This record gives sequence, C-alpha cells and structure tokens, in this order.
Amino acid sequence: MADTDPIREQLAAARRNQILDAAAQVFAAKGFHRATTREIAQAAGVSEGTIYNYFGGKADLPAGIVMRLADLESLDAELLEALRGDVRAFFVAMFRHRAHRIEQSEEMLRAILPEVLVNPDLRDRFRADFVLRIATLLEEYVRVRVAHGDLRPVDPELVTRGVQGMFVGLLVLRILGDETLIERWDEMPEVCATLLFDGLVPEGGRR
Repeated sequence: MADTDPIREQLAAARRNQILDAAAQVFAAKGFHRATTREIAQAAGVSEGTIYNYFGGKADLPAGIVMRLADLESLDAELLEALRGDVRAFFVAMFRHRAHRIEQSEEMLRAILPEVLVNPDLRDRFRADFVLRIATLLEEYVRVRVAHGDLRPVDPELVTRGVQGMFVGLLVLRILGDETLIERWDEMPEVCATLLFDGLVPEGGRR
C-alpha cells in the first residue's frame, strides 16, 4: 500500500473545511432546500466541480458540518484518555465542549436540522455517519467502565441512547427558543451530570 502524503492530506482537509464553512454560511442564510452547490462554491471561492471532488453532493454537506461540530475526529482519542480519569468529569467536559460548539453554530443548525428530519436519504446518512458512530464509541466506553467497576452494571446500548437523547432534546429545545435554556445554557452540563450520576433522590435513601 502506498504511503500517505501528510501534506496532501492537510491540503485536502483544509479544502474540505473551506467548503463546509461556505455551506454553513449559505445554509444559514437560505436554508438547506433553497441553497445550491453553485452558491456554496461561490462562497468558498472554488469551482462547483471542486465540491464533488470532496463530497458526493449537497446532501453530504449537512452531515459533514454536524460531524465537525461534534468533533468526532477527536472523540475516539478523548474516550481513550478518559479511561484514565473520572467518569463524571469527562462527561461534563465533553458535554460542555460540544454544547459550546453548537451554541456558536445555532443559526446554521436551524437551517439544516429540519431537512434532516424530513429527507429520508439525508436522515439515513446522518444516522449512519453521525449518530451511530458516536453511539458505537460511547457504548464501548461504557462497557469498559462497567468492566472496571467504575459504573454499575447497565445496558451500554440503552444508556448511550439515553445520553444522546438528553443532548439532542436540549438542542431541540434551544432551537425552539426556550428562554430559560438559552439563558442558562452554560449550566446544563453540570445539571445533566447530576441527573445522570446522582439522580434526584436525596442522598441516603429513596422517597
């Protein structure tokens, strides 16, 4: 197998990010449905054909944008590093980091998430490339933590989906304009950690 060229890979990554930045800008301004690859290419300063050198088409761009927001490339390394630290502290840090990235890109998410929900092809791609990739990583993390005795025995698949559902639900409420959530967004990582790790029952017994 031929060795990869790190400079070529860096250039390709930079061009992909250039296109995704332009797509986010155009989607936020016009919405996914009305945006065209020609407009995205103009915003990126590239030819329309260049987009197809890096993406299959317009439908690939929303998933790429959201995957970049979720910082999936670093999540695997984060989980490996987190195995040596505190579970709760890792959850808060990971939640806070991604919540901040989403806050910065809320306008663009408003434009593309509705299309993800109603477009079957886009929904399937988003689920495969984003939702399931995160779920697979988190499930393995939970399994290892359970095996080490850091978490009580739980079903990793269901726990992972519960955590994902908590995050997605908060995102939807924010996009819908929940004023309390918007004003106190920075507090939510700790609140969610309390719900997940401490529960609502007073310490020392059930009521």
